[in-house]
Amino acid sequence: MSTTRRAALGALALVFAVALVRPVAAQQEDVTLALPATNLGFAPAYIADAKGFWKEAGLNVKMPVITGIGAMNALLAKSVEFCISSGLTIIRANIRGQKVMQVANTYDGLIVELVVAKKLADAAGITIDSPIAQRAAALKGKKIAVGGTPNALPHGYLRLFARKGGIDPERDVQIAVMQPEAAHAAVRSGAIDGFVETLPQPLTAIRQGYGTLISSGLRGGPGGNGDFPELLPLALNGIMTRPDLCQEKPALCAKFVGGIVKALAFLHDSPKESVAILHKVIPGMDEAILEEAFALTIKSTPRSPASDDARFAKAQELMVIARMIKAEEKLSSFQNLYTNKFIK
Repeated sequence: MSTTRRAALGALALVFAVALVRPVAAQQEDVTLALPATNLGFAPAYIADAKGFWKEAGLNVKMPVITGIGAMNALLAKSVEFCISSGLTIIRANIRGQKVMQVANTYDGLIVELVVAKKLADAAGITIDSPIAQRAAALKGKKIAVGGTPNALPHGYLRLFARKGGIDPERDVQIAVMQPEAAHAAVRSGAIDGFVETLPQPLTAIRQGYGTLISSGLRGGPGGNGDFPELLPLALNGIMTRPDLCQEKPALCAKFVGGIVKALAFLHDSPKESVAILHKVIPGMDEAILEEAFALTIKSTPRSPASDDARFAKAQELMVIARMIKAEEKLSSFQNLYTNKFIK
């Protein structure tokens, strides 16, 4: 055998040897996570995707935005495996007999703020530090925009604030349902007097000088913890799925939740890199505003995605006070609303 032929055969043998010892790449399983919006409140999902935590577990996760309640409806229709939604939404779903379960808690603060036109706040002589009765009184006869849909969280927050401040939100305040961009423009033009939105939207109006913060679920109020510390922590955002999915595919649920566990740790341990990632995911947002919003929200972002009955009980109490559900509709048990068994 010629030297050239022996060399060629030796090289071929080496290729086969390497192929035998090299592990076969894990088959990636396609999974869909529906998001109801592009929002800082969904940071754990953005981080899990950007850092490859799900890829490492063998999951190829797609994250389409299916606006508002559409994300939950897609889950119920079995069009997606998971969605991010609020504990309030799954409480209401289960009241209606729609079985939905939370497998990871991703946020347990009240990420909502009420901003009014600066000239209104100045005329009334109110700031975030004024007594809540004085702040609420300034809303009488005024038109306030709420994001999402009627009876969603922003509308519920306005009702909470009004009742705690001693006014009737149905009689004393006019409501306009508007998306954030439209609400900002309407405040600037004087068409409306303020808006209730989730962070980071309120920060734009405050930083640009045409809005004044008069209520927050995160800051101000007693001890600087917002106007409703009695409702915290609560089941606000979480990873939701159908109970039957995790019964049929427990390994899938464990892998998916595992990515969220890593993402939550990363958000706390690497805040600068997290903000840089989020700035790319949420385009068009001023970086300074994003940094401020992150600093506010990380305080209510849990390190562990475990939940408990107390968080769901407070979410349900909020819904009753805010008239999002009737008192007689309350669930007597939260046993089937969440599980912590996939958290390692």
